[in-house]
Amino acid sequence: MRGAGAGLEIRPSLAIINFPMNTQLLIELCEATGLPGHEGPVREIIKRLFSEFTDEITEDAMGNVIAHVPGDGPRLVVDAHMDEVGFMVSHIDSRGFLRVISLGGMDPRVFYGQRILVWGKKPLVGTVAAIPPHISRNTNNKEVPEIEDCVVDLGLSAEKVKDLVGVGDVASFYYPFEETDEAFISKAIDDRVGLFVMIEAMRKNPVQTCDLFLTATVQEEVGLRGAHIITPAVEPDFAIALEGTVAMDVPGVSEHKTLANCGKGPEVRLSDRFLVAHRPFSDFIMDTARKNDIPYQITVKKAGSTNATAMQVSGRGTRAASVSVPVRYLHSPSCLAYKTDIAHTINLLHAVIEDIGAFGLD
Repeated sequence: MRGAGAGLEIRPSLAIINFPMNTQLLIELCEATGLPGHEGPVREIIKRLFSEFTDEITEDAMGNVIAHVPGDGPRLVVDAHMDEVGFMVSHIDSRGFLRVISLGGMDPRVFYGQRILVWGKKPLVGTVAAIPPHISRNTNNKEVPEIEDCVVDLGLSAEKVKDLVGVGDVASFYYPFEETDEAFISKAIDDRVGLFVMIEAMRKNPVQTCDLFLTATVQEEVGLRGAHIITPAVEPDFAIALEGTVAMDVPGVSEHKTLANCGKGPEVRLSDRFLVAHRPFSDFIMDTARKNDIPYQITVKKAGSTNATAMQVSGRGTRAASVSVPVRYLHSPSCLAYKTDIAHTINLLHAVIEDIGAFGLD
């Protein structure tokens, strides 16, 4: 990624330091850029953080980071992915306007009018444009332009654009991290919150009852690609995919379609589009939550996917479960997650690491 991570001063975040959580670390993770196949800036942060817990840190051919924290007991993988949804430049026209394609699932309704950061020879801020509505042939102005039909305007001459940007350069949403009394709002909370939960749970110094592998994987947003090689490499007994999961508890959505709800604790997912989670392991996670008075919620659905799917069925397979922080407005520049949900997920992972040695493999 040309120029990534340098040359642009991010505006200061409106941090309110009144909550017992390492907000600055979450800011660092969310504001870092890590598109599928271009996770480098996030990877460097994760390597630094993993070194707090072990010297056994490796990077595989795809760019996954695997940290082994040796211990006695079953072999457990705790995973979160590094990449975020974003874009790749597919064309530059004669006037200097860019066309992009999406990297990962993207709703065109959240694209038009946004600011994005194009990582060319240096980072460039642009705005997403389409045919102005007052001259559009769509007189009702209700049709949403597809991402490929929009353009990105960098506010530069065609000559300068072509000097600084090339086909294949990537782009990310450009909005600062914000904080309210009860929630965080940012791009890339999916899945930097999973990485954050992993690090903060380990910083609580759990009494480890397992042989632990912490994995930060690549290219989840484009087909769970990095996770497919984790199980063959590690051969775990258990795997937990930490995620930011879609929360639809907003006006206009029927109660039975809200899926996970913000403010009600981590989601333990029993099914999604491709996954039927290992039920005894999922039951153990829920039992652990109840034993420690940690609120949680169960979801059963036929949509979405996590790295648990890839790890469950690759190599010799493993007992896989998914634990997620509910996030409103997923895959947008303004994902929203509640602090209490993040804190409860950290506590749950900490407790699982401490208790999993008592969970049999039969």
